[in-house]
Order: sequence, then C-alpha cells, then structure tokens
Amino acid sequence: MVEGITVAKRVKDLTTIQLTTQTRDRLYRLKFRKTYDEFLEELCDAYERSEKSPRS
Repeated sequence: MVEGITVAKRVKDLTTIQLTTQTRDRLYRLKFRKTYDEFLEELCDAYERSEKSPRS
C-alpha cells in the first residue's frame, strides 16, 4: 500500500490507449524520465495554454 491507496485501487483508476510502435517510441524519447501520465498531463496543459493565448 502506497500513501493509503491499494494496488487494486490504483489499477482501477488506469486506462489503456492504443499507440503505434513509432508513436510510443517518439513519446519515450521525449518524456525524459517522467511517467507517461506526467508527460501527457504536461502536454495537455501546454496545449490548453496555447489555445487560450491570442493568436497572431
């Protein structure tokens, strides 16, 4: 048990996504020792910020 969360609970909260091998390999090279979840959260945040900023 980690921080009061059981393994079963953590697994239940996860999903799977399908990627091509090429995309998975590109993500691996970009993520710089972060989990995929952390990397994708940052990517989503950056995208949302870019959508809110005024465009030239």
